[in-house]
Amino acid sequence: MNKITYLVTTLLVISSSLFAQGEVDALRFSRESLFGTARAMSMGGAFGALGGDQSALAINPAGIGVYRSSEVVGTFNLSRNQSVAGNQTANKSRFDMDNLGFVGYFPLRNDVMPLVNFGFSYNKLQSFDRNVSAIGSPNSTLIDYIADRSAGIDPAKLRMGKDLPDPFNTQPWLPVLAFNSYLISPVDGGDSYDPVNTRGERAINEIRMKERGHIDNYDFTVGTTLGNVLNLGFALSIKDISYSLTSDYLEDFNEGGYTLTNWLTTSGAGVSAKIGAIYRPVNELRLGLAYHTPTLYAMTETYEAQIADEMDAYIDDPNYESGETYSARFTNDYDLKTPGKLVASIATVLGGRFIGSLDYELTDYSNMKLKVPSGAYEEGDWYAIDNEYIAMDFRPASTLRAGMEYRFTQQFSGRLGYAWMQNPYDAGFRESGDAAIAGSNTIYRMEGDTRYLTGGLGYRFNRNFFLDVALVYESRTDDLYPFPNLYTLNRQELVIDASPFELKNSSVKGLITLGYKF
Repeated sequence: MNKITYLVTTLLVISSSLFAQGEVDALRFSRESLFGTARAMSMGGAFGALGGDQSALAINPAGIGVYRSSEVVGTFNLSRNQSVAGNQTANKSRFDMDNLGFVGYFPLRNDVMPLVNFGFSYNKLQSFDRNVSAIGSPNSTLIDYIADRSAGIDPAKLRMGKDLPDPFNTQPWLPVLAFNSYLISPVDGGDSYDPVNTRGERAINEIRMKERGHIDNYDFTVGTTLGNVLNLGFALSIKDISYSLTSDYLEDFNEGGYTLTNWLTTSGAGVSAKIGAIYRPVNELRLGLAYHTPTLYAMTETYEAQIADEMDAYIDDPNYESGETYSARFTNDYDLKTPGKLVASIATVLGGRFIGSLDYELTDYSNMKLKVPSGAYEEGDWYAIDNEYIAMDFRPASTLRAGMEYRFTQQFSGRLGYAWMQNPYDAGFRESGDAAIAGSNTIYRMEGDTRYLTGGLGYRFNRNFFLDVALVYESRTDDLYPFPNLYTLNRQELVIDASPFELKNSSVKGLITLGYKF
């Protein structure tokens, strides 16, 4: 894999200039976290073969066939997220409703198909609410990176002015911002560029990020049971995305510095489907299998950027004045197809007291696809390169969920669980850190594996009312890149070294589910 080289191809430069999304954005909106009711979360989310829970329907819609009464539930979540990079710590707390659902039980009085159940459920699949802060000293600077990425661009096409065309419409944003801030300059008037001479001083860099938003999922589910042995279910899913990012990247030298700021908002809606089955060969054993189709999203984003610079001590050009170079606000529409997933599950129910459950989920992230909406542009597959990168850089990733429940009395239960989510990166891609970023926001994460430790309690007040509580601890260690590494052809030599931060993420969630059966 040699997609990023010291001499950047003209095709990559042109592609990145027109659209602000790439493989990093595709992954952001394709990943899901552990979600659901307090009972399901306390058991590690392992409900694919059990059913009878609102979260179970989101994993395997056949779980709706387990219900023998109607039910309405709601789940509240109080969480605190923490990100630590070196001696910098950033926290974010939130209180929200993570789950709401209804199941209607409709008996048919038929031995072959004794019921048909319908349900609606809402689950929060992902929360983007987090703050990140990091301070370090990279071996290379963002200015070095921009100078390399600018190779092959005519300087005349980067200039801004009242009587000139807006270069942000046709050229990559980073070269435009850096050129007009005098951070890069053409070599002998040609189309290669040198970074500003900082006299060999090592930069102190800082990352400040504020992310907000969510991915919400709405399932409309129908299911039945055949002979009380085989449950079948189908769900139509509608997903809603809301995301915003404000990022600052600062580099300070001995006598000056600059800040690159990016603002991005993204919204979208998508549709997918799920089909599943649960088979009970004996009373003590249940086997589940479900398939989730890819989600087809229609997305809209707005983005803008600026560089604020104070580099008087390093720039000799008499025309230079410290200040701000900024873009207008731009809007873009695009389509995203997330990968489908396969879920296999097994569970045991012993003596009406003990439940053990295990889910295995496989998702092939190399199947993510970006696409220009039909009719938006007359010609050209603008995302062909991005989709090639996705196919090269990502792999199938596994998720394992395990849980147990023990009923101490008819009213009181205790639960424990564990979940592990594998990172989706190709090993070579993760090691190299040379992501193909799009737009002008160069900051990105290489996520590590995610682990969850969970536990909780349940109490049934009577045959109608119940209360579940859960405590969930999540941890993951990422590589936080201020900008991508760059290599010579075939990765023979590291040319731009971004010196990524080790970013330790953790969160503690407390959940309460209230339910009523009727």
